[in-house]
Amino acid sequence: MCIATVYVDTNGELKEAMRDVIYIEVENGRFQLVNLLGEEKYLEGKLKRIDFWEEHSVVIEQGR
Repeated sequence: MCIATVYVDTNGELKEAMRDVIYIEVENGRFQLVNLLGEEKYLEGKLKRIDFWEEHSVVIEQGR
């Protein structure tokens, strides 16, 4: 199972948006995140990086 932490990159500054993310869906630049507990969060931006090997992280870029 691959569980990730999603970060938002705003002008080079990374901030954690959600932990234990198991599902991500993208529609029109809007990301729907769902974690293990079924909690949802929506973010706007563009995908910058995915690392499932070492950091288990996803970075979404905003504000550029």
